[in-house]
Amino acid sequence: MYAKLSRVARMLKSSPIQELSQLAQRIGAINLAEGFPDFPAPPDFKAAAVSAINSDFNQYRHVQGICELLEEKMKRDHGLHINPLTDVVISCGQTEAFAASIFAVIDHGDEVLLFDPAYETYGPCISLAGGIPVYVPLDPPYWTFDVEKFKKSFTSPDKSCGS
Repeated sequence: MYAKLSRVARMLKSSPIQELSQLAQRIGAINLAEGFPDFPAPPDFKAAAVSAINSDFNQYRHVQGICELLEEKMKRDHGLHINPLTDVVISCGQTEAFAASIFAVIDHGDEVLLFDPAYETYGPCISLAGGIPVYVPLDPPYWTFDVEKFKKSFTSPDKSCGS
C-alpha cells in the first residue's frame, strides 16, 4: 500500500493530538487532547437549530457565508468597503487558512522559516506544498527570538527578507 503513496505522504505522521486521543481511548483515560463536551447543548441553541430547520433554512452555505452581512459588518465595524466575493477569504479555522496561504505562495523547493516550537501542522503542510520547512529554535525558558539564529537560517543571501 505504501508504494502507491508519494514520498511526502509517506513521511507524514499522526499528529500528537491524534496519538494522545488514541492512547486515551485505548487505556480508558480522560482525553485532554481534544475537547469533547460532557454536557448537553444549551436550550436556546437547540431551539435556534429547530427553528432554522422548520423554516427550511437547512442547506449548506457557501464558504463566504451570507455576503450581505459580511459586507455590512466590515463597513460598520471597520469602515471598510469590501466585495465579499473577491476581497475576503474565509476558511474553516486557522489550519485551513494556513494551508491555503502556503499552497498559494510556496513553490517546489522553497524554504519556509518556522519558529520552533511551531504548531504541529505547519511543517507537514509546507512539505505537502513542496516547500522545505526550516526550523528556527526559540530560546527557552521565555521562548525568545534570536536575530542571529534567524539570519543564519537563510541558506543564501538572495533568499533573505528585503532582497
